[in-house]
Amino acid sequence: MLASVWALALMAGPTTEAVPGNVPMVGRDGPEADACGGIGRVSGLYSPTGEAFLSVREEHDEYARETDRLPQGTLVWLCDAVEEWQGIVYASGEFQELGDCRVSSPVAVPEPYSGPCKSGWVLARNLQLVGG
Repeated sequence: MLASVWALALMAGPTTEAVPGNVPMVGRDGPEADACGGIGRVSGLYSPTGEAFLSVREEHDEYARETDRLPQGTLVWLCDAVEEWQGIVYASGEFQELGDCRVSSPVAVPEPYSGPCKSGWVLARNLQLVGG
C-alpha cells in the first residue's frame, strides 16, 4: 500500500509547495510530458453505513473546506503532490468524461489548473494508480 502511495506521488511530479489559492498545478513533469502524469482510481474506502466517499478539499489540509465527495471507483487525473496529499483533476456531471479535462497533452510551463473539469486535493492513500 505504501508503495502505491509513493508511486502516486512520483507520477504527479516532485513534492513542492502548492500555488497561491492551492489550485493543483499541471505541467510539473516538464514540457515534453502530459500536463498530468497519471490516472488514479478512488479505492480503499470503508464506511459501516455503506456510504463511503473520498472528500475533495480546497487545500492540502484535512481541515480545509470540503468541495466535493467522490465515490469508490471514481477515476481522477494525478497532477500535483504535496506531502501525503494528491492534487487531482476529475470530470463532473453526467455529460463530462475524464478525457474532457484537457490535461493529457503537454503544457509549456507549470500552471494552476483552470478547467473545464473540477480539481482539488485528496489524501493519496485513497487512490490506486491505474495508468501513467
